[in-house]
Amino acid sequence: MSQNLFELQSIYFFGRPYAELLKCFGLTEEALVGRSVLECPSGPSSFVVEANARGIDAVGVDPLFYRSPQAIRDLAQADFRVMFDRVKAASDKFVKRTYASVEEAERIRRDGLERFLADYSIGKALGRYREGSLPYLDFEDRSFDVALCGHLLFIYADMLDLEFHRAAFRELCRVAREEVRIHPIVDNGSDRYPHLDELRQLADSLGFDSRIQDVDHEFFTGTNRTLVLRRR
Repeated sequence: MSQNLFELQSIYFFGRPYAELLKCFGLTEEALVGRSVLECPSGPSSFVVEANARGIDAVGVDPLFYRSPQAIRDLAQADFRVMFDRVKAASDKFVKRTYASVEEAERIRRDGLERFLADYSIGKALGRYREGSLPYLDFEDRSFDVALCGHLLFIYADMLDLEFHRAAFRELCRVAREEVRIHPIVDNGSDRYPHLDELRQLADSLGFDSRIQDVDHEFFTGTNRTLVLRRR
């Protein structure tokens, strides 16, 4: 395992805005309109609220979506501060691509957080924010056209062992009708996840072709690739 960019003491409740996530996963809005999309974990991301406003049937799943709106707000804002303190401390690894500066990233990501917080109560009532977590999801087989998993697998490799990753791959493939996208493909030290090839072999056994896609996004060095699993 490589030297970490910064210490991750727990899995943080931290999200990213819709436009950034499209870039992370190498997707366009046009490719998703009219389709069903799972974001898991979702965290305080603005993907679900903005996607639904654009004609995408998006559902976000997170283990903390049982919490009240005020509790969600307090935790999201606290973890946002923690994460950006660490981003600033590791700013020598920041890549000026998606954002021109750490300060711009902080501002735009905070705007995305506020969009999520404004939508959480009504979105939860409408069923677009659901409590749940990998590696076991409460959905029928092939419930979504596309399943997106960002900034959990691989990044938290120090906490989530290979068996967790195997089980999460199986579950994401189970609930996805067409494809699964996982971003990024590196650990917390920006090195390629060491068991990636084994997990791609697992996806193959589940009926999915896999490829590594270069994407028009990079925040820290090495975060410019996404794993795409496509059902045969």
